[in-house]
Amino acid sequence: MKCLPRIKIEFSVGTVNMNLFINKMVVESGNDETINRRTTGVSSGSTAGTSHNGEALVGFHEDALSQAAVGKAQLLLALVLGLGLAADCSELTILGYILPAAELQLCIDEHKKGWLVSITLLALAGGSLAWGILGDHLGRRRALISALSVAALFSAVATVMPTYGTFMTARFCSGLGVAGAFPLTFSYLSETCSRATRTRYTGLLYSFWPLGAIFTSLIAHLTMPTSGAEIVEDNREHWSSWHRFLILSILPTLGCIVGLIWASESPRYLLEASREVEALAVYQRLHRLNKARTQYGLTELELPGRSAYRERPMSPSRNLFGHGLESFREAFQRISSPTHFRTTLLLAALHLIVGFTYMGISNFSTSMIKQIKDQEYFAERNYIFDRNFTGVLFNSTLENVEYKNTLFKNVTFKHINLNHVEFLNCTVDEAEFINVKSSITYFKNSTIKDSRFVDTDLTHHHFLNCTLSNNTFMSLISDCIVDFDYNIYLDDLYEDTIAWAGSMFPALLFMGFILETASRPPIIFTTMGTASITCIGIFFWTNTFVVTLIELTVKIMLMCAVNAINMVVVEGYPCHLRCTAHGMMRSLFHLASLCAIPIYGMFGHTMLMFPAVITISLTFGAALLSLKIQDNSKVLL
Repeated sequence: MKCLPRIKIEFSVGTVNMNLFINKMVVESGNDETINRRTTGVSSGSTAGTSHNGEALVGFHEDALSQAAVGKAQLLLALVLGLGLAADCSELTILGYILPAAELQLCIDEHKKGWLVSITLLALAGGSLAWGILGDHLGRRRALISALSVAALFSAVATVMPTYGTFMTARFCSGLGVAGAFPLTFSYLSETCSRATRTRYTGLLYSFWPLGAIFTSLIAHLTMPTSGAEIVEDNREHWSSWHRFLILSILPTLGCIVGLIWASESPRYLLEASREVEALAVYQRLHRLNKARTQYGLTELELPGRSAYRERPMSPSRNLFGHGLESFREAFQRISSPTHFRTTLLLAALHLIVGFTYMGISNFSTSMIKQIKDQEYFAERNYIFDRNFTGVLFNSTLENVEYKNTLFKNVTFKHINLNHVEFLNCTVDEAEFINVKSSITYFKNSTIKDSRFVDTDLTHHHFLNCTLSNNTFMSLISDCIVDFDYNIYLDDLYEDTIAWAGSMFPALLFMGFILETASRPPIIFTTMGTASITCIGIFFWTNTFVVTLIELTVKIMLMCAVNAINMVVVEGYPCHLRCTAHGMMRSLFHLASLCAIPIYGMFGHTMLMFPAVITISLTFGAALLSLKIQDNSKVLL
């Protein structure tokens, strides 16, 4: 059915101007053809899987963004979403700083500490997939606010959890929430920018990721104790430093939530969801914020006809769990359909490789720095043989000392720390240990008799193959059998994090401008190839400076590659699958990271060649795979 022409008559001083606006004169398909003519020469995202109707929405969206201009609105949105991305990076960075204090207060051994890292990665993997799917169903903004609200809530809850199990559960739920930041923010921002400028703003967005690590490190440096002895003293407080540190670490998440309250939904999603009037209001708001000189020309009469919109299935009111499973099944079917299968397979392989090598090189370099530091520490060990101490008062810290064949007669150890002290084949007779704290301190093959232990943490597990006779243990400080190591090197962790994150920030920012003029596959090939060549330096890891330099370079190159890969994901899938695909890829990234930790840890201490060979091989293989990716840098979203 055809619509009658709409006639608008304007009166001016002494003149009557009649302007004829003919809108929707033919059936709605005619409107689609008009919009399609605007996109001549430029394809839409994932053209093989986009219908003729989808082309109409793509063309209208790009035209609307062009008239709304680019400027303040996109910059503010990038800054707000960047806070969410900073929270994503902070989630794992936090663990390096809180684990020593948590080990002491929650009495967790190395195995449980490893599980705390693993459970966080599992949460990030599951949350990425779930929030990605929800982002395509609920909307980018709504899903992101929900995800970050979950993260903020359980991050706060984790600060008051008294036991290891409850603390790990709260951290798992926090990871589930913050995992939504990555798959949602890139699609959200990209769909608010025109084709010519989207990589510039996504580069700014991604540069906030290392800023999350810098923020976390600065807060830890200002609030947390840096040595093991200071952590022990701080742990006596009811509300210790690491609890305050966890509370302050929520600030980026809260900042993003507050900013999103005043943000608008992605106009591209609104069009896809058949909410075209709301989308038009978003375009007009972008135009006002950018203060474009020209008047915004699109009105409701310019909107695509109803045939342009994709039919969306209605969510049933009952059996919500079943509907959720059905949504998961449909998402996997669409992502792995013949139209997207090749793209999905290549991107999945790249995310698995990058996730594996990034986490592997991060953990391996950390363990190597600790190993080098330990070697330097024990090289300065003080050895005392065949000595007799009678009536001596020890009231200053004993550190890195080994006593052998030594007699301690009527001596007193009072108000001191015993740090990495060993008593081998010694005799301790009528001695007093008063207010003594120990770290990696043991009595081996020794005889201890007629001695008093008051307000100490020395328990029976510190005496290995020893003869104990007529000794008194009173007022033990703790019944935890975990031997806390005072040598934790938090200052080195701080310096290392500031080094790689501080260098990565300008690199990712600059990469956004490079991607404006360059296609994606060559950029990925160059960055992955550079990372592969740099990994040759692993064979020459002899000091902490070389380790830090190689780690810094490899991590920067890998994250620059991820920046380009993110754009391939955004441009390679249609609007209704974009967040789902990104969530799936990010989930694979975290699962690969989870697998890298035990593999690199297993071979890193025994075969230095393995981490070097496997990292070089995988990064070089990823570089070759990237050449098979289809370049969609010119597509419209």
